[in-house]
Amino acid sequence: MNPKLAKLLYEGFSISTLEKLDGKQLNALYKKIVEQSTGVLNISKSDTAAIANAKSKKTPFVTYEEEMEEGEMTEKAVSKQQQKIMGLALSVKRGDTPKSKVSKKVKDMAKKMSEKDLEDFASTKHKGLPKTKETESKEEVKKLEESILNILEKHLPPHTTKGELINMIKRKI
Repeated sequence: MNPKLAKLLYEGFSISTLEKLDGKQLNALYKKIVEQSTGVLNISKSDTAAIANAKSKKTPFVTYEEEMEEGEMTEKAVSKQQQKIMGLALSVKRGDTPKSKVSKKVKDMAKKMSEKDLEDFASTKHKGLPKTKETESKEEVKKLEESILNILEKHLPPHTTKGELINMIKRKI
């Protein structure tokens, strides 16, 4: 899953709300959420005026490359089955496959998703993809655990105990 979408979902936005936004809107929302939660501005490296302004006001900031812009936001299928169903939804959206021949789920995808997003998922190469998502779950959980531990190591004081961490998590839930 796209890390920006994951962060926005974590912050309480519903998937149906996020699906209605285009890439530029998602980026703007993500940037605002990160700035509010950290107090640190996210400024494009090419935005020299904003960097100068932040420096003059002594506002904390980080810079990012332009890859966060709308054109770079592409999705890839995580399984062969997902790639196939997205291809079918794309076919329905383009009118190549009659709606009467597909399930309600496929019709809903064709209706709710943009042609570009469907193309991104459907164009994913099969090589290296599991047949279904479940076949990769254990590996993903391990990667997620490692990512969480890395984040914790970077953002928590070194003296934080397991009990304090559990209490912080409980308060957030």
